[in-house]
Amino acid sequence: MEATLSKRNYVFISYNHNNLKWAKWLQKKLEWYRLPTEIHNEFSDSRYIRPVFRDRDELTSGVLNDALRRNLEASQHLVVICSPDSAQSEWVSDEVKAFIEMGRVERIVPFIIEGNPQDYSNSDISQPMIGECFPLALRKWNVEHPDKNLLGIAINDDGKTDLQKAFVRLVAHLLGLEFDRLWQRHKRLLHRIIVSLSILAIMLLTLVYWFMIPVKLDVTINGEKHRLPEMEQGVLIIDGREYSFMHPDTSITIGALPGYYRLKHIPISIRADRFYVEISDLSHIGVGLNQKLEFLMHRDSTFAVFAGYVYDGDHDEYGKYPINGAQIRVGEYETTSDINGYFEIEIPLYKQEETKEITINKQGYRSFNRLDENPGIELQYLLHSL
Repeated sequence: MEATLSKRNYVFISYNHNNLKWAKWLQKKLEWYRLPTEIHNEFSDSRYIRPVFRDRDELTSGVLNDALRRNLEASQHLVVICSPDSAQSEWVSDEVKAFIEMGRVERIVPFIIEGNPQDYSNSDISQPMIGECFPLALRKWNVEHPDKNLLGIAINDDGKTDLQKAFVRLVAHLLGLEFDRLWQRHKRLLHRIIVSLSILAIMLLTLVYWFMIPVKLDVTINGEKHRLPEMEQGVLIIDGREYSFMHPDTSITIGALPGYYRLKHIPISIRADRFYVEISDLSHIGVGLNQKLEFLMHRDSTFAVFAGYVYDGDHDEYGKYPINGAQIRVGEYETTSDINGYFEIEIPLYKQEETKEITINKQGYRSFNRLDENPGIELQYLLHSL
């Protein structure tokens, strides 16, 4: 313990060693309590109730040593942690007695953690009653000064423990302020802390959700209805990663897409062999755990156009004599050849097939009929005269 004091103590905490945990708790709470704006600690010119002195040892002699007495003399207030253990403690009683002898009884604040002050008007104060919490010096003061009883601040109010309210009552008493004024300030501060912690928790949860919890992505690939050859193999490419599939009207589940993909647009492409149009898209990923994407694969124009030339096969096999006005029929669709012998028929998807029957008629020529397996745009047909 220091032989001299460099500054005064705002509070001196007196306690029995069995209540050490409470003494440490109270010291920490007092030292970190921020004073209202209009109030300053006159001894340290700060916004905190500091320093708070808590004696670390009890002497068995029952006599206060000089250094401890000097700390009592240098203290603005004496807070006594009161309990049945304190009621039995000569040490706590001696500290209270010394503070009373210094003429500072009005600055003694009993902080009751257990038990209650008892009535000794017709009893021996030297033997504490069951449930008594005041040390002997306080019991003696209350008996000798019935009009100036020290009642104390209890952590239990109507059978309910309310540490925060009891602590604020203690601070209000130390500062000489109205409890309600300080309590409303405390509740506002507590509300701000709760709001701040809630915002922080939401931010942390959002970060955890965004970066640690993956997105389960279900991709459904549909194909147009048709009567054409199906694909042999397809590939879904998401952000550079490939997933194979064998036919349209299928679903692919991707269960490990990183969480940071949420609310982003990621490149997705779908390719398939055998006459399908490639899909290339930027798809938006939502915020949920499970996301669904749907794509429709379209057939290309391989079987959509049936076109070619009609020539006079008797004169030239190499196209120097085109036939104008020949009647061409492909399935149920008809057209005529132009001056260059060219014709073209567009067939809707639902009528497209791998093979089509073609019929060509021209007056003076034999009718042409064939099941063509390879429709295209460079077909050549030769008609022969009757």
